[in-house]
Amino acid sequence: MKKNKIIGIVVLCLLLAWMLLIAIDCIRIKNSESETQPFITINIKDYENGNKYTSLGYSVMYYKINNTAGYGTEIKLFDTITLYKIEAQ
Repeated sequence: MKKNKIIGIVVLCLLLAWMLLIAIDCIRIKNSESETQPFITINIKDYENGNKYTSLGYSVMYYKINNTAGYGTEIKLFDTITLYKIEAQ
């Protein structure tokens, strides 16, 4: 019983640390003026219209908007849930 409680506390601490990492990275990327990589970058993909940085459970996509001088930033959790998206001219 005591062993299960310790394992639960460790898992909860790891989950909270992961959520804190995502929150800090989102704030840092929102406030940056150029393409900022996540703290822990697992994979980088270069596309014709931008770059995608994959991290621990989330990804950051920087892209150029077609036929304009604009650009955009998108942060997705597990490549499905959009946490943050902005397009600027």
